[in-house]
Amino acid sequence: MKTHSVEILDPESGLFVSLTNGGSGAIMLGEDVIAAAPIPVDGLDRLKDGPLTLETQRGSLEVEIDSQGEPIEFDGSLTGSRQSRLARMTGALIDQGKSIDLDCSGVLHGRESTPDATILRRELTIILADGGLISASTAAPEQTLHHSEEQAVAAISHPGGYVEFEEVLISTEYDAGGRQRRATLELWPASDEIAALQGAGSAIAGCTAKVDGWNINTALFRWALDGHLGLGRYEISRRNAAVPASAA
Repeated sequence: MKTHSVEILDPESGLFVSLTNGGSGAIMLGEDVIAAAPIPVDGLDRLKDGPLTLETQRGSLEVEIDSQGEPIEFDGSLTGSRQSRLARMTGALIDQGKSIDLDCSGVLHGRESTPDATILRRELTIILADGGLISASTAAPEQTLHHSEEQAVAAISHPGGYVEFEEVLISTEYDAGGRQRRATLELWPASDEIAALQGAGSAIAGCTAKVDGWNINTALFRWALDGHLGLGRYEISRRNAAVPASAA
């Protein structure tokens, strides 16, 4: 499965990296956006287990990538066929002449297909402090009239096991510019023997990009879910209403 996007999270330095094939590329240090630019459609095709090398506006980023844990896998009619896997990221960020050593967590996302007939896509990843990974994806079809028409998939890969969720509810609050600032998450498994996960998150940093008819808001969120703490990307992509699916 081709690499579709990659995330790097280093709480110690405040580094957050989010890169998506044919989408947005963002590198943030704390609340400071040090690089933000579109990524070519094939820009990450060769990336799997690294190394990843990028030139930024203020230096460079170079990391080795070591995949870890059981991958999360989905195959939705609207969300597409995808995979998410935890990874260890080691390397260095050079920013304005200062070198920051990195040894942190990240996520690799693979994608086989992305249906075109969608107008809204939401991608949510949470790296839990206890070693787990939550991945959720939603997609709304064109001409959608109700929130219930949105397809939503989610699962958790954890040292204690793997669980897919039957019902996924993501409620989002936005600022005046339409960027996600806070969200609540409810994940309900198919089995009554496993408890639901519920909690809330808030944005730490974020940026906006316009790529091929899509408005993409990418944010780093801090989460608390039933006592489990985590960090991760929450990205919302909306297609410009003036751009038909065939051209987006």
